[in-house]
Amino acid sequence: MPKLKLLILDAGVVIHLHELQLWQPLLVSCDVHLSRIVAEREVLFEPNEDGGYGDDIDLRPDVSAGRINVFEVTASDVKRFRESFDSLYIGDLDDGESESLAFLAAQTDEYLISSGDAIVYRVLGNLGRGDQGISLEEALNQIGLGREIKWPFNKLFRDKFTRLGTEDLIRGRGKKR
Repeated sequence: MPKLKLLILDAGVVIHLHELQLWQPLLVSCDVHLSRIVAEREVLFEPNEDGGYGDDIDLRPDVSAGRINVFEVTASDVKRFRESFDSLYIGDLDDGESESLAFLAAQTDEYLISSGDAIVYRVLGNLGRGDQGISLEEALNQIGLGREIKWPFNKLFRDKFTRLGTEDLIRGRGKKR
């Protein structure tokens, strides 16, 4: 089976894949790309019982072995990308999402992005690039690891927020003119 090409994941998806113990199987079947911010700063387990965070997910072995491609976008390009949106969108975009979306928007290749955050799919819809979103559920189904995946990692979540972003585009909201 050919690899699912050019999959850009956000931190929430990486964390959830580790929780499901599907991270390594996904790497075998997908060409995974992560922003430097996500790969080095944002990949933490969910909060633990004492209010802190769990152990960092160390992605360095996967990066060194070439199982993950790490990309970086200049601070000025990320800033320019963020400034193209109004306050309806900008307040919800974190650094890793901003870097990933700025990278995706600058590419001519058909990258796919998977997220657990509504704003990512809203931005894709607002950019007219909703077809470049893929839920974790859809990605796992495509590579033969399908299972029922909870909200916000399923197709219904992606569809809902991509549609809202597309509606915002039609109504002239989200992206600055």
